[in-house]
Amino acid sequence: MDSEKFMLSIADYIMFAALLAVSAGIGVFFIFKSKKNTNDEYLLAGKDMSILPVAFSLMATFMSATTLMGIPAEMYLYGTNMAFMNIGFIIGPIITSYIFLPIYFANDISTAYEYLEKRFGKTTRKITSAMFVIQNLLFTSATLYAPALALSAVTSLSMWMSVISVGLVCTFYCTLGGMKAVLWADVFQAALMFVCLFAVIVQGCLLLGGIRAVFDIADEGGRLFIPKFSFDLGAHYTFINIFAQGMIITMSSYGGGQCQVQRLMTVRNLKRSRIAAFISIPMIVSFQLLCCVCGLVLYAYFRYCDPMSSNNTPIHSADQLMPYFISVTLGHLPGIPGLCICGIFSASLSTVSSAINSLASVATEDFIRPMFPKLNVTALHTKIMSLVFGIVCIALSFIIASLGHLIKMSVIIYGNLAGPNLAVFLLAACTTTANEGGVILGIVTSIILACCISFIPENKTDSFLPLSNECTSLEQTQLNTSFVSTFTSFQNYTKYSYSNATVTSFNATTTDEGDTFHISYMWVSTIALIACWVIGYVGSVIISLYKGKPEDVPEILLCPIRNRFSKRNLKNKVSERKDDDELETKPSSKDETKF
Repeated sequence: MDSEKFMLSIADYIMFAALLAVSAGIGVFFIFKSKKNTNDEYLLAGKDMSILPVAFSLMATFMSATTLMGIPAEMYLYGTNMAFMNIGFIIGPIITSYIFLPIYFANDISTAYEYLEKRFGKTTRKITSAMFVIQNLLFTSATLYAPALALSAVTSLSMWMSVISVGLVCTFYCTLGGMKAVLWADVFQAALMFVCLFAVIVQGCLLLGGIRAVFDIADEGGRLFIPKFSFDLGAHYTFINIFAQGMIITMSSYGGGQCQVQRLMTVRNLKRSRIAAFISIPMIVSFQLLCCVCGLVLYAYFRYCDPMSSNNTPIHSADQLMPYFISVTLGHLPGIPGLCICGIFSASLSTVSSAINSLASVATEDFIRPMFPKLNVTALHTKIMSLVFGIVCIALSFIIASLGHLIKMSVIIYGNLAGPNLAVFLLAACTTTANEGGVILGIVTSIILACCISFIPENKTDSFLPLSNECTSLEQTQLNTSFVSTFTSFQNYTKYSYSNATVTSFNATTTDEGDTFHISYMWVSTIALIACWVIGYVGSVIISLYKGKPEDVPEILLCPIRNRFSKRNLKNKVSERKDDDELETKPSSKDETKF
C-alpha cells in the first residue's frame, strides 16, 4: 500500500477555490441586498427567513467536519453503535420545539441566555453565556483544525493554508453579510456535504459489487449489531448511553444553544420555527446515516489491508480514512477528489460560520449591552465582534495543533457543558421552585463532577473490532475491482467473541482485569445533566426555605405544557374543595326529617 501523498490536480484546486469564492460571494451579495443596517437584521435576518434555508442551516450547523470524518471512523473500528444515536436526534428537537420555542417567541428574545436573565437573574445569564463562548471557541477551533490535519496527511493540500483560508473566508462573509449570508451559505455547503458522502458511497458500491455486498461484508466482519441494553457506566458503548447522548446534545443545542436558537428565531412566528426544526430532523438523520454507510464502505474496502497497521502505514489515525479512501479510489477522476474535499471543508465552513455569528451575538447582547447600558449597540459593533472571534478561532487552531489530542478533549468539553446547560433551561422552563442560587450551585457542582470524570486517567482501553493487514489479498482483489469474497481467510487472523464483547487481534487493545473504576465518556453529559438538575432543584428548595418565601414566576416564562398541566391540577383541586364544602354544609338526612 503506497504511503506517498496524493497530489491534487489543477481541477481539484479549482474546485476548492470555487468553494471559497462562492461562500465569500454570498457575503458580498448580502451587503448590497440588505436594506436595513440594523442589529436585528444582522443577527436575526430581520425575522423574515424562509423555512427551508433555516432547516438546511440547522442541519449544517449541527453536523460538523468532525462528524463527517469521525462517524465513518467509529463505524470502521467499533461497528454500528453510533447509528442508534439517531433515535435521540429525532426525539430531542421535537421535545425542545414544544418546551422552549413558545417561551422564546412569547418573550421576543435575541439570545437564549436573555431568557435566563428574565427567569433567574443577570448572574445566571453571564455564567451560561460564558459557558457557550468557551464551548464553541474550543469546538470551532477543533472543527477548523481536524479536517485540515486529516487532508494534509494524505494529500498535497497544506494544513495551515487550509486552516487560514477557510477561517478567513468564514470570518469574511460572517462579518459582512450577517445571518442571511450565513444561512444561504449553509444551504450551498450542506449540498456539497451530501455530494461528498454520495461520491464515497457510490464509488465504494461500484468497487465492491453493490450496496448489498457492502452490508454482507460488514455483517461477516461483525460490524452490524444492536448495542447492548445496559446501564454499565464502564462500557464504551451501550444503547442507553448512545441514545442519551444523542438526545441531550440535540436538546441542549435546539433548546439552549445560541447557534440553533438564533436560527430558529429568524422566521416570523412559532409555527414556522417548529416546521423548520421538524424538517431539519430527517436531514440530520439522513446525513448521519450516510456517514455510517461510508464507514461500512471503508471497512469493506480495507478489510484485508488496514491502512493504519500495514507495513508502510500510509495513515496514522482512523480520522484520516475518509480522505485516504478518496485519494486512493477517486484520484484518477479529475476534479472529483477536489469536490469531495469541498464537501469536507463545507462541513467546517458551516459550523465555523454559525459559531462566529452566534459568538458575536452573545458578546454584544449578553455582555456589551448589559455592561454598557448607555452605549448604543449597532450592527457595526457586532461586525467587529465577528471579526475578532474569527481571528481568535484561527489562532486557537494553532494552539490545538501544539497540544496534541485536543480534538477528543474538545468533544468531551462540549459534552461536559451540554448537560448542565440543558438542565438549567429545563429547570427554568418546567419548574417554579428553581431560583438563581440553586441553579448556580447546580451548574458549578455538575461541571466540576463532569471534569473529574472526563480527565481521570483511563487505565481501561476499548478493543477494536477485528482488522487485518494481510495486504496481499487486498492487492489481488483490487486488480479484479471486486471485493465480494468469502470471509474465511480473514477469520484465520482474528478471533472475535460476541459473548463477552472482547476482541483478540494483532492490533486490538484489550482490557486488564485489574483496571480501576472507569466511566465511559459517553455517560458524562447524562451524569452532568442529572447532577445539575437534582442539585439545582434541591438547592433552590433549601434557599427558598431559608428566605421564607418562594419567588413568583410569571406564566410567560414557563413552558405552556407545564402551565396547562398546572391549571388543570388547580381546577381539579378547586372542584374538590367545592365538593368538600358542599358536603360539610349539607344537612344530614336525620336533620332533614326533624326539620
